[in-house]
Amino acid sequence: MRSGFPFFWQAKGVVAALEHLPLTAVVLDKRDVTLTVAGRISSSHPLIVAALAGGKIIGDLRLAATRDDVVIGGIQSVFGSDPLSGHYALARRRFRLPKYRRGTALLLGAANSDNYYHWLFDSLPRWKMLQAAGWSEYDFVLLQRNPCRFQEETLDWLEVPATRRLHCSKNFVHQFDRLVVPAMPFAPRTVPAWAVPWLRSLVPHTNSGPERVYLSRRGAGGRQLVNEVELLAALEPRGFVAIQPEHLSMAEQARCMGSAHCIVAPHGAALANSVFAPPGAALVEFFHPQHKNRCYENLAAACGHRYACLDGIAVERKGDRRLEYTVGVAGVLECLEQMGLKPV
Repeated sequence: MRSGFPFFWQAKGVVAALEHLPLTAVVLDKRDVTLTVAGRISSSHPLIVAALAGGKIIGDLRLAATRDDVVIGGIQSVFGSDPLSGHYALARRRFRLPKYRRGTALLLGAANSDNYYHWLFDSLPRWKMLQAAGWSEYDFVLLQRNPCRFQEETLDWLEVPATRRLHCSKNFVHQFDRLVVPAMPFAPRTVPAWAVPWLRSLVPHTNSGPERVYLSRRGAGGRQLVNEVELLAALEPRGFVAIQPEHLSMAEQARCMGSAHCIVAPHGAALANSVFAPPGAALVEFFHPQHKNRCYENLAAACGHRYACLDGIAVERKGDRRLEYTVGVAGVLECLEQMGLKPV
């Protein structure tokens, strides 16, 4: 390993996506694994894996670039950016140290992979793409700087040696002999069905959990459901078991969801666990009125689940930015009844 002098790094150009990189001395290999991974050809979002000679990772997985500092669009923090040319990261100059490592590095983590949902759906499926492209030999698997328990657990399942897990600091430009870069697994705001059985196949679990599950955000820092006690008082007599996912390992969370035929939850990353529920499960989600995201509706469609959602009512407190809210208990019960969930 060698380090150069401190410098201010700035992008010197941008290419729209991996598929636009020509095979050159810089781009050693480029493969379209769409058919192998997804079972069909897709021109709208091809699954490309490219190997770059002297490729660079900028900071905490924020950007991927060629050795000439041309940023690759469509991945990392520029994923979904339109227009790409106006993205702040391309104009920003930041003090970073260059750090060079010999060997082959596989980019696995997305820019926000410390979030459970984004790890499961933006990052982890890239492993299937990397394997489909034939990259079974490697020296490093690239992750964001702060290790997360759920990441370590899934990497154990994939049999990635701990000594090859490289957490990239934001203070460096990380350069490698060969940097292997997979595209993002999906187009923005989509969850294609191919990822669902693959993710389920990774988990060493049995279907031993409750049939009706409530996922609590009690331990989260924001978007707290203020009337959760009242809601649970109505749900528990109907057979629902409350779970705090942050107290469980990922395998334990998967086991809890493996038999769940109904899931009720406020919007949050724990709902990513619905991927482990059997197809046809009923999912009822509620939102803070200022924070709506349809990612779990898309996930439910990919999983074959039934889906419904409810808007909550904001609890206004002066100077409070935690976005606390309530949800109508009668509305939740009515929604469950409409989905065919009767009291046990």
